[in-house]
Amino acid sequence: MATVKYYPYKETNGKTLLIIALTFNHERLRLSTGLSVPVKAWDQDDQKIKPLKENAENNKRLREITNFLLNKYDELFPSESIYTKDEVKRKSKELKDSYQVFIGRKEEKIVLKTTFLSFIGIFQERYKDKFNPTHVSHYNGLKTHLENFQEKKGFKVDFETIGKDFYLKFTGYLKEIGLKPNTVGSHIKRVKRLMTEAVEDKITTNQEYLRRDFKVIKVDVDTVYLTTDEIQALYEYPMDIPEKRRIRDIFVLNCFTGLRHSDWTKVTLENIHDGNLYVRTQKTDEPVIIPVKPLVVEILTKYGNKLGVLSLQKTNDGMRFIGQMAYSNKVRSGNINKWLEIRTHTARRSFATNAYLAGIPMHDIMEITGHRKTESFLKYIRVTKLETAKKLKDHPFFS
Repeated sequence: MATVKYYPYKETNGKTLLIIALTFNHERLRLSTGLSVPVKAWDQDDQKIKPLKENAENNKRLREITNFLLNKYDELFPSESIYTKDEVKRKSKELKDSYQVFIGRKEEKIVLKTTFLSFIGIFQERYKDKFNPTHVSHYNGLKTHLENFQEKKGFKVDFETIGKDFYLKFTGYLKEIGLKPNTVGSHIKRVKRLMTEAVEDKITTNQEYLRRDFKVIKVDVDTVYLTTDEIQALYEYPMDIPEKRRIRDIFVLNCFTGLRHSDWTKVTLENIHDGNLYVRTQKTDEPVIIPVKPLVVEILTKYGNKLGVLSLQKTNDGMRFIGQMAYSNKVRSGNINKWLEIRTHTARRSFATNAYLAGIPMHDIMEITGHRKTESFLKYIRVTKLETAKKLKDHPFFS
């Protein structure tokens, strides 16, 4: 909190210069108002020049100075943050310079200050040719959420305010607007990435984002997979709505490619040669060669060059509808609740799990899915202990 007090300074010929004592964050700035008043006219207790009627303009000027200094302080020192001594010194100079401009003793230097929100654009420009375009574009979503959060919750977002209070309020806001834990975690991960970059650029010294409680939220989701029999049953299920039937067919097709939704548009007849699908994946920019099942060719032939892959959101909405129908009509026995959980990523998970259960070596599956660590791959596939036992039953070791 800052306080502004005025004091008389050096009496000359019955008049005194009013100076300002601005106290804040264990600092005290002495500034001149430029106003000289009769010594007897200054009322120290009321902080006014009397008589009031004759000195209305000067008293008005003092109020303007007070408002300017307190507003500038609030701008430079948001209440939610903790500042180092060096930061306080630097901001004190900035406040003093701003005041000199305000009273006309200095010309304002137009300096475009880099804020946390403006830094997002700098970061995107810096890595637009190094990161996947989709990855870079995700920062647009973060910026929109931060701007809305700032407006609706009254929390000023900047480098100095990125701390525990920001973390709790921002994650709470994201949950409040309906974002799921992993999506919230992704946004926090981007905030941490931006702060790391800003610290390296010496734009800020704030490292509160490195605290243990500033953690990336992550929960295990999309844990279901469909067996090959369930995939076939889904494909054969009568679907009267053409758009939903198309979504279902494209989903089934990619249960046998293992590709991410971002690469589904690359599954075309033109990319199949000698029974193999050749694709350069968007996320890793690496070439992948996938043997194709007859069902893949069958579906591609049905739609030709107009496969018509919809956006991720529309595809997932379609899969929710299809999953609900499969659940309601008990397309397959067993755990029919899994139909309520299927999404686009279920196709990729089903591919990896079914390939593993079929006895395909993990290394070969990982060449297609892009997993680099066996540990990550084993967490990715959904195999129960019973399924593992069945898979190993005919192994020579157990004979």
